[in-house]
Amino acid sequence: MKQAIIIIKTIIGSLLLLLFASCSASRQTAVSDVAGNLIIYYDPATGKGELLEAAKKYGSKVLYEYKNFNSIAVSVPQKRTTAKAIRFYKKVKGVLSVTEDRIQKLH
Repeated sequence: MKQAIIIIKTIIGSLLLLLFASCSASRQTAVSDVAGNLIIYYDPATGKGELLEAAKKYGSKVLYEYKNFNSIAVSVPQKRTTAKAIRFYKKVKGVLSVTEDRIQKLH
């Protein structure tokens, strides 16, 4: 009887260990495809006026204006490369950083 209880506890413990191991692995995130958009952070003291004007002239579409982060999301025009767009926006007055927008997938 005692051996049966020990075997059952061992089996349950093993199953729980496997369950927890699979749960922790499923929480990992992996960066997948680039969305083809840029997130541009600007200096709040300078404002976003010149940045919005530059986006219009460059042919980007303003996708979203983040209120709490002093940033905007813009598309990269079809005839432009992402690298060239990043270089362009980094030169705009008041821009602090330019990063590619990425899609995160949960596994």
